[in-house]
Amino acid sequence: MPKLSDRLKEIIGGLKDAEIFADIGCDHGYIAKAMLDGGKCKRVIVTDISAKSLKKAEDLLAKEYSGRYTAIVADGFNGVPYADEALIAGMGGEEIVKIISSAENLPKILALQPMKNSDKVRRALVKSGYKLIKDYTFKSDGKFYDYIVAEKTPEADLYDEAEYEYGRENLRYLYPDFKESVIKKRAALENAAANMKGDEKSDIEKKIAELNKIINDDNRVLR
Repeated sequence: MPKLSDRLKEIIGGLKDAEIFADIGCDHGYIAKAMLDGGKCKRVIVTDISAKSLKKAEDLLAKEYSGRYTAIVADGFNGVPYADEALIAGMGGEEIVKIISSAENLPKILALQPMKNSDKVRRALVKSGYKLIKDYTFKSDGKFYDYIVAEKTPEADLYDEAEYEYGRENLRYLYPDFKESVIKKRAALENAAANMKGDEKSDIEKKIAELNKIINDDNRVLR
């Protein structure tokens, strides 16, 4: 198996131990194999909407884990048996929300790495009765990614608007990768504002002020 990217290592590090782990949209199956290699699960389910991509995962797993995996050509959770924990990574947030909303049998643990629209993913999780136990931004190969791990719970989670948009842990701890992403976003907005007038400029300046407040929040928890 090729060397895992830092992005995949970060994702694997945030996954919990499970009896059955499902990788929804697994592509090459690297994460499923890493879960088995590390003894973090007993069985895996790998799915992909593309039979060609799924075959790559099957070939990878068959070498060492025959009988310990199930491969299914599927769109989201459709036709997928129950798993304790599932990962959806590398998709747009709206696509992830669609998958969650249409699933009949969601796992206890959902690990999600949306490529955009993370705020919509957070809202969908809270609406579906999940508590977000990890929610932060990390940097890999020059790009920033949001990573959310949520657990099904009878206790309702309460997120405010800023937490939906930026992630609870990011706001609470101002992790270095998140801070760098905010600084870059602020710089881009400042450049855009320089060429605008009227309401458009005013809206961007409000957003810049919001980002400044995040960076300079004196009430942040230190760890």
